[in-house]
Amino acid sequence: MKKLTALLGVMSMAMTAQAAPIINLFELGIQPGKNAQYDAVGEQNIKTSMQTEEGTLAMHSVKQKADANMAYMVEIYADQNAYEIHRTSPQYKAFLTASPEILTDHKKRTVLTPQFLGDKKVEQTANTRTNLVMVEVKPSENDKFKAIVLAEMAQSLKVEDGVIAMYAATAQENPNKWMFFEIYANDDAYAAHRETPHFKDYLKQTAEMLVDKQSIEIQPTYLGNKGGLQFEKT
Repeated sequence: MKKLTALLGVMSMAMTAQAAPIINLFELGIQPGKNAQYDAVGEQNIKTSMQTEEGTLAMHSVKQKADANMAYMVEIYADQNAYEIHRTSPQYKAFLTASPEILTDHKKRTVLTPQFLGDKKVEQTANTRTNLVMVEVKPSENDKFKAIVLAEMAQSLKVEDGVIAMYAATAQENPNKWMFFEIYANDDAYAAHRETPHFKDYLKQTAEMLVDKQSIEIQPTYLGNKGGLQFEKT
C-alpha cells in the first residue's frame, strides 16, 4: 500500500507555462483473475473524477493486447494543485484500498513533461482505437523533431474528424525520450490518418532523427476526458 501510495500519487483549456498541466503514465501489473475487479474500480475512479473534479482533464485506462494483465493509465491534470485534489478524493482512496488485492508488485511511473496535449471529447465505442508509442530521438535533432511532430499533431486534430486525442510528452530524466498516446475513432480513422500529407511529411522529415521506436499494442478499457484540451509547450 505504501509503495503504491508513493507511486501513484473550467478553464479555457488553452494552458500556458504559468499553469503547466501534469501528465502521468503508469504501468501496472494485474494479478491473474483480477481483471474484472481492476476494470470496475478503475472505471469508478475515472468516471467520478471526470464528473466531480474540474482540474482532472483526462484519465485513460488501457491494456496490452498481448497481455491483459499489463495495464497502463494515462492521466492529465490542469496543474499540480488539481493532481493533489484528485489524490485526496474518495474514489482515488478507494482505488488505493483495493489495489493490494488486485495489483502485482509491478508498478512503474514514468515522470513526464508535457509537450503537446490536444483532444476532443471521447465517445468510446467497441471500435475505438488507442496507440502508445515510445520514441528516442538523437540529442542533436530533438528541437527539430519537436517542431515537426507538434505541428503534425496540431494539424491532425484540426482537419481529421477521426483523430480524437494526441498527447506527446518527454521523460524528465531524458528529454530525448518521447511518449505518444493517441485515440482514434476506429481503425479506419487511423488508416486514413496514415495516408494524410502531413503524416507522410512527418515520417519523411523525422526518419533519420530517431535512435529507437517502440509501439506497444494496446486496447482501451475505459477512456474519460473533458475534451477541448489545447496545450503546447513553448
